[in-house]
Amino acid sequence: MARRSVAVPLLLDGNQFLDFLELERGYKRVKRLVVDHLVEKYGGRRVGFFKAWHEVKDLVRQMGLPSAYQTQAVKDAVETYNGWAEAGGRPPAVRHAAPYVADTAWRLASLTSLSIRLMSSRHVVELWPHKRFWRFEWLVRTGRAKRASTIRLKRIKNRVYAVFVYELEPEPPREPEAVVAFDVNENTVVAARVYLKATVDRVAQWNREWISPPISIRVFRTDFGRLAKRYDSIRRKWAKELTVEINGRKLSGAHTREYRKKVKRLRERNRKKDRVYKIAHELTKEPAVLVTEELGKKPQEEIAQKKISPQLRHRIKQTPMKAVVEKARDKAAERGLRLLLVSSYKNSQTCPLHYMQLSFPTGAKVGHCPRGHRVHRDVAAVLNMLMRAVEKLEPTYAEAVKNAMSILDEKQLEMWTEAMLSVERTAKAQWPDVLARASPMTPPGEAAVTPAGDGGRLRPAPRGGEGARNN
Repeated sequence: MARRSVAVPLLLDGNQFLDFLELERGYKRVKRLVVDHLVEKYGGRRVGFFKAWHEVKDLVRQMGLPSAYQTQAVKDAVETYNGWAEAGGRPPAVRHAAPYVADTAWRLASLTSLSIRLMSSRHVVELWPHKRFWRFEWLVRTGRAKRASTIRLKRIKNRVYAVFVYELEPEPPREPEAVVAFDVNENTVVAARVYLKATVDRVAQWNREWISPPISIRVFRTDFGRLAKRYDSIRRKWAKELTVEINGRKLSGAHTREYRKKVKRLRERNRKKDRVYKIAHELTKEPAVLVTEELGKKPQEEIAQKKISPQLRHRIKQTPMKAVVEKARDKAAERGLRLLLVSSYKNSQTCPLHYMQLSFPTGAKVGHCPRGHRVHRDVAAVLNMLMRAVEKLEPTYAEAVKNAMSILDEKQLEMWTEAMLSVERTAKAQWPDVLARASPMTPPGEAAVTPAGDGGRLRPAPRGGEGARNN
């Protein structure tokens, strides 16, 4: 089942907000206490919840936290500790805490209100529902989704959100209409699509002929590399501006409080997430069998080991290859589709027509086959994925893929190569770097849309250029 989370703002008054702040501080103290205890006693070995609870329950009960939140704080601390035990590195430091609320401490009082137990007493709090919340609540009422019994309270500045978790029933499997192989690159996602249903495509000799399913190549623009390059230059510029020299020794501005405050306002992660979600939606929009390479745990590390420049290594490490594949898998499971993983061994270095090793004398993008033709390495990768997927497909679908691959020729590969190069040249000439912070475009006095944190309301724009300073 697919899991989805929905954050709904809570409309707390002054007393309720102070009560929540007290609960948040107590929850953070308990979580920090349990994490420090587990790190000191187990030192990197995994531990279960019940074992940890019996060890720390007496200390936790002395902290004054409501009983409904005590077990949730210990569970949260155990998850944090076990995550550190698997990943390694420095011991975890609990700086922030978002309390988990058990089913005994909350309930829906109405469609737009929540009855919840905070630190001192129970309150009835109004929700600020939005379209996404109503969509999942409708799915719950129609039996196509289940709401989790535990919610989470998360504070962002002075606004508190209730995070609901829903488990969606996957859609019934549908007969695929195509086989789509996609490859994630630094700035693009290249997809090759084979139509499984033959169509009347041309008239020959006054008779309609059924032809083999064609192959189409599609390029999705992501700009992950350009995004990382832009933000890296911005961070370097800010660090250079804040660098000072004391007694002949330069102190980097990257370690200053002002630098951290500036970097905190950047939206690089949100931009990446948005593009990952959109790519996964486009790939799973129609009923199809998805095919992609089987990536390791850290695919960027394997690429970065090669002799490349530090700038290119940074961009590659910032490319969310694994995130695109995992999100496509999640959306495919929700929509009743299949995703097949094939080997990644030399997919982009083998000619899809003659299965011979490609050479790259003119650059890293265009490969030259010993038979005398050229092919773009991204095109070669997706076509070789289709051929590797034949072994895992049903006989009918495998035969359609074979027929589609059999009609390929060197001329078609050359056309696709020129099209890919044209796309890349156009990108370098016309696609600007993604701006980290944009100045307000709304003239003073006119209405401006507020960020999502303000509920999407309309409010008058600040006068006298105040918006530029606040943004």
